[in-house]
Amino acid sequence: MKTGAAGEASTSQSDKIARLQRALAESEASARKKIAELEVIYRCAPVGLAVYDRNLRFLRVNDALARFNNLSPAEHTGRSVEEITPGFGKEIAKCLQQVFESGKSILNVERQRAAPGKPASRQHLLTSYYPLCGEDGSVFAVCSVVLDRSERNRAEEELRISEARYLDLVKNSAYGIFRATVDGTFQDVNPALLLILGCNRAEDLHALNLASDVYRFPEQYAQHVADCRARGLVHGAETEWKRRDGGIVAVRVHLRHISIPGNPETIEFIAEDVTELRAMERQLRQAQKFEAIGELAGGIAHDFNNVMGAILGWAELGYEQNRENPQVAERFARIREQAERAAALTRELLTFARRQVLQPRAVDLNTIAGGLTSFLDKVIGKDIELKVLTTTVDPLRADPAQLEQVLMNLCLNARDAMPRGGRLAVETEMVELDDSYCRFYPGVTAGRYAVLSVSDTGMGMDNVTRERIFEPFFTTKERGKGTGMGLATVYGIVKQHGGFIHVYSEPEQGSLFRVYLPVIEGPQVTDAAARARVASLAEMRGTETILLAEDHEAIREMARQTLVSLGYRVLSAGDGMEALRLCESQEPALAILDVVMPKLGGPATAEKLVERYGLLPTIFTSGYFQDPESLATAAAHAQYLQKPYSPTTLGCMVREILDKPKREAQKK
Repeated sequence: MKTGAAGEASTSQSDKIARLQRALAESEASARKKIAELEVIYRCAPVGLAVYDRNLRFLRVNDALARFNNLSPAEHTGRSVEEITPGFGKEIAKCLQQVFESGKSILNVERQRAAPGKPASRQHLLTSYYPLCGEDGSVFAVCSVVLDRSERNRAEEELRISEARYLDLVKNSAYGIFRATVDGTFQDVNPALLLILGCNRAEDLHALNLASDVYRFPEQYAQHVADCRARGLVHGAETEWKRRDGGIVAVRVHLRHISIPGNPETIEFIAEDVTELRAMERQLRQAQKFEAIGELAGGIAHDFNNVMGAILGWAELGYEQNRENPQVAERFARIREQAERAAALTRELLTFARRQVLQPRAVDLNTIAGGLTSFLDKVIGKDIELKVLTTTVDPLRADPAQLEQVLMNLCLNARDAMPRGGRLAVETEMVELDDSYCRFYPGVTAGRYAVLSVSDTGMGMDNVTRERIFEPFFTTKERGKGTGMGLATVYGIVKQHGGFIHVYSEPEQGSLFRVYLPVIEGPQVTDAAARARVASLAEMRGTETILLAEDHEAIREMARQTLVSLGYRVLSAGDGMEALRLCESQEPALAILDVVMPKLGGPATAEKLVERYGLLPTIFTSGYFQDPESLATAAAHAQYLQKPYSPTTLGCMVREILDKPKREAQKK
């Protein structure tokens, strides 16, 4: 009979075996679960996984690697790498063999190939090889891990191209693009900024402080930073910068605030050099201002000329009629003298307004300059050294008297700028201006120009004065010592000749005036009033019939009495329509027509007379030629008489024109 102790031992042993069996089953189940999980991970891993045997054949592959090769996993099993990847199978085999022999991993081998089934696409593969070792340490298989970097590489390449494109854009931009810390330290800069600031290298800028060395007014930089911090962006702020050579440039800047934790607070700048643009705008405003002043001056001169014409005419008639009474004649002479002074002032206004009819002909600029030398020597004084330097210049068509006036006024202006003496130089030269030059000067056209330069070593001018010197009546002289019309007259003459003026001057550095006159061809217009003068009205007598049309009654009556006193028969009208009616029954020998009249103006009246009588000698009169160039073509046979005119001038011109056929016949 078994003892109780033996029975208990047998039962305990059975329980232990049962527990071990349960534990083994649980362990096997857990292992199978983990293997299943690993199998899922292996099969579904996004990277390619493969295991190779010692014969370099695939033992197994996951789905990702199978997709790389455009095959199923089953199609890999038992096949060699050279069969599956013929393009670089030998390279893979070499790596596998090396791992089997060395027992060491090979990491990150890069390869490219045409994607299987997609020859137009490229695959970028990164492969690592790891040895699988048994308990004895020997390598029984090799595992490869393959990453397809195609998309990443494409993204990196696109990013590289994009960065290169934008870097090229910044590098070749016409705008200065850079970053600076808020305290003014330059960081990244592009070549355009170097050009704007006159620097050769980026290192030159890095040695400067944006606030104190570049901004002309440092407080503006502080304001820009404050605005940028407050708003994040600042667009179109204008300021002035100092160039390395000391010059000043006007810039328009766009700013962006950049604040990245752990990095210095910075401002990103895009800067546009607007110096030339602002200069062009100033020139345009100046031209528009002078145009407006010219219109005003011309209009005033027109009305004033009519008044002065009547005064001057009646004064001369009174003088002629009272020659035998010296006391009365002297009074009329004084009235005439003052009227002529007033008339001279209005002529200067009209010259500024470019409302005078020129008398152009072929002119040698050197002849003008040389011809005035002896006269200039006398008027500029002994304390001023005069030099005239001429070079060969092409002839230009111009009014020589007007060009003499230009040179005279410029030289007298230079003389007045040198009260203690100095040097005055007059020079001539030829230049050719191209389109790139003219782009920066509104109203200037490309071509060949004769240039007249007048320079002095006088007191010079500041910018404010320089911008106003051509305005009528503007003067820096003491009251009573100048009319302020000298340079205004120069401006008008030069503009009417199709030219322009550049002025260079700084305080205490003297001034340089450069007058550009185009070499042009054009019809020559003459003025009989500029030719032979006679001593008295008695020598201008005639008996012909003259048609007179003038809307200003005082001038019309003065002209009528002048002509009647000389023996002419006068048909007097207040406008063009009345003039045409008066001469319906008889043909006049000469027509004197005011340019601007009610109902029908002078040029239109002249056309009607030509239709009726053929070529009829005509004198146009006006105190304000709004468009001298078009007037010059209104009638090729016409002469022009500027108001105010005297009875002597009128009588001289009338007789000159009426006698012209006789003179021409005598020449034949």
